[in-house]
Amino acid sequence: MATPLGWSQGGSGSVCLAFDQLRDVIESQEELIHQLRNVMVLQDENFVSKEEFHEIEKKLVEEKAAHAKTKALLAKEEEKLQFALGEVEVLSKQLEKEKMAFEKALSSVKSRVLQESSKKDQLITKCNDGATSGESRG
Repeated sequence: MATPLGWSQGGSGSVCLAFDQLRDVIESQEELIHQLRNVMVLQDENFVSKEEFHEIEKKLVEEKAAHAKTKALLAKEEEKLQFALGEVEVLSKQLEKEKMAFEKALSSVKSRVLQESSKKDQLITKCNDGATSGESRG
């Protein structure tokens, strides 16, 4: 590298040393500038304007409010569903009791019909026997 204007060559090694140190400082500063430019590029890619941020923040607040409203509506509907399921259970038990009572009554009626039918058959048989024995006497 050429000696800067106004500096003398030779004699003192301190001038060369100072020059080398200055060159090292400049190189490290250039490297730092390059790194900072890369950081700035990344920040620009990830940058969101203040207006866009506030717009998104507003949408988030609205969405949270809508979510809370939906959640409350869901809780209310779930309560209605639980009440309806309780009613269905009560009505099912009541229907089962009535079914058992009906089956018991039907069984009783069938038994009585069978007994009456048996009595009727016995009376018919007696009548037929009486009519046949009356004809044989005559």
